[in-house]
Amino acid sequence: MKQNVNKMKVKPMGIGLSILHFGIPSAILCFSIYFVMQKLFQNGTNHFINFYISIVIPLALMLVASLLAYKFEGNNIKWETFAERFRLRRMTKQDWLWTLILFLLMVFFQVSLSFTSKWLIQFELFGPPDFLLPAIDPRTELKIITDNFMGIPLKGQWWIAIVYFGALLFNIFGEEFWWRGYILPRQELVFKKWTWVIHGLLWTLFHVFWKWNLIILLPVCLSLSYIVYRQKNTWIGIIAHLAFNSIPLIGLIIGIIG
Repeated sequence: MKQNVNKMKVKPMGIGLSILHFGIPSAILCFSIYFVMQKLFQNGTNHFINFYISIVIPLALMLVASLLAYKFEGNNIKWETFAERFRLRRMTKQDWLWTLILFLLMVFFQVSLSFTSKWLIQFELFGPPDFLLPAIDPRTELKIITDNFMGIPLKGQWWIAIVYFGALLFNIFGEEFWWRGYILPRQELVFKKWTWVIHGLLWTLFHVFWKWNLIILLPVCLSLSYIVYRQKNTWIGIIAHLAFNSIPLIGLIIGIIG
């Protein structure tokens, strides 16, 4: 049985509030990448540390924001209440099937549309800044399997995999708790059957700091938004998102093993 958020202290979120709730995190990340990352780069800060400060910390703040927003709604600090509000339901066979479909769609869109990033950066408006770290720079030919990560030799360095996995958890839970756990149920009270379209478009635009990836991100964001909206289970987005973003981690582990 799907959770009914109307039974809880959930207020409708219209287009104005939606733009605000997507826009503020986007603005913070834009500032962090285009100002903080630049300053750290110019000061010669290690790329690994720069990555954590300019990208991971803002994503961690999204996780904190989702938990604070849950509390400010007047909800009890109990797992049962939290799971109901954020729709962390038990995964059914159908949910697992949709999770697999979502993961395959994410991989398909990434592979089939990867050329669009190279195409977009030809235009000045979509070009990446010179100070962008190589690990996230579309001008750099990235390899899944490598022996070096952000200037650090990988062989035997298991701490890199652990730290990277920690960053991954902040990324996934920060986004999924904020977008699909906290915001999506509120939007459904206003936009009804069109919620996934509006949610997916706003989530795509949130990634404006990766402007060269917007064409790839559009079908990915719409697919995830639709499936989570359809199934009313946030775990689907968490699991598929985590599995997709863990692909580079596999390469890191292979490089660490040597």
